[in-house]
Amino acid sequence: MEKRGETALLPSIIRLSMQFAEDRGPAEFIIRSCDACGVLVNNEQWTESFLLLPSQPIHAWGGVADPLSVHHFRTIIARQPELVLLGTGQTFKRPSPEIYGALLSRGIGLEAMTTAAACRTYNLLAQDGRQVAACMILPV
Repeated sequence: MEKRGETALLPSIIRLSMQFAEDRGPAEFIIRSCDACGVLVNNEQWTESFLLLPSQPIHAWGGVADPLSVHHFRTIIARQPELVLLGTGQTFKRPSPEIYGALLSRGIGLEAMTTAAACRTYNLLAQDGRQVAACMILPV
């Protein structure tokens, strides 16, 4: 009886070679981190509120007041994203019905959540090729 050793099994094993590549997706601007110190977009640290789109430069979102108004969303509305993620800071704050109405009447969806949650959601959608805009209220 022939003894089956390790060398006898080698010809029956199929060896596969695989190279791994980082999937960068279509987004030029992605969020690297989000903490109490601010939000890191690519290699730039933001410590004040900002607007972010996957393929356009970041814009400071100065003069953000509580409560928010439709006026605060003019820059984003002009760029016609399919969805706006509103990061409301450390705690969730529901936007007014007027803000929802102004965006929805232009075919733009709005999702409000804490800024940390908005950072995570933005990356998922932006890397998936969605036309998403992020309005981030800082500090987180």
